[in-house]
Amino acid sequence: MIIAVVPTPPTRERLMRAALKLFAEHGYRATTVGAIESEAGLAPRSGALYQHFKSKQELLEAAIENELTAMGELSDALAMLPLGDLRAELTLLARWNLASLDRRRDLTRFIRREAHLLPSRMRTRLYERLVATPYAEITAWLQSRYRDAGVEPPDVAALALILVESMAAYRELEHLFGRVPDEIDDQRFVGAWVEIGVTVAARHGLSA
Repeated sequence: MIIAVVPTPPTRERLMRAALKLFAEHGYRATTVGAIESEAGLAPRSGALYQHFKSKQELLEAAIENELTAMGELSDALAMLPLGDLRAELTLLARWNLASLDRRRDLTRFIRREAHLLPSRMRTRLYERLVATPYAEITAWLQSRYRDAGVEPPDVAALALILVESMAAYRELEHLFGRVPDEIDDQRFVGAWVEIGVTVAARHGLSA
């Protein structure tokens, strides 16, 4: 029997992951350097963290930058379109977004809890990367779908906001409480979400 060996991430990477996880769970100020080192599999209070970062604040900013760099690009999903079927395209985007929300769970939890601790330049970068850019890409895609069909689009910016934020709220319920009303799972949620998108599109002359 062949046993696959999973390589251990570099120490710097382990420290960033551990820090963001603990910051999200306990808060920045309540998380000690020793706790981060321990969570990363290092001896607590050994000074290992300071071999890679000058301070806890520098570690926080590096961890956020690392998450933003590693985050899946919406443009990669949009590059797979068109599929020639609006329902299939919305389904692909919905599943991509849920997976993206799962990957950045710790980052989102930290932002909701303690974004005020970040310098303004970092908050601006987070907004641009997590909000402004994805919304612009979704809005442009929706506009192109209507334009290619030769029909007048609705307020696609507002529509994108409603669709995307409803999905974020669904995932947030799961992350906060471990459940959602009626035990609705991803398959049911995505199915209903896609139906809403298709229905709105049809009312404005865009067929599925």
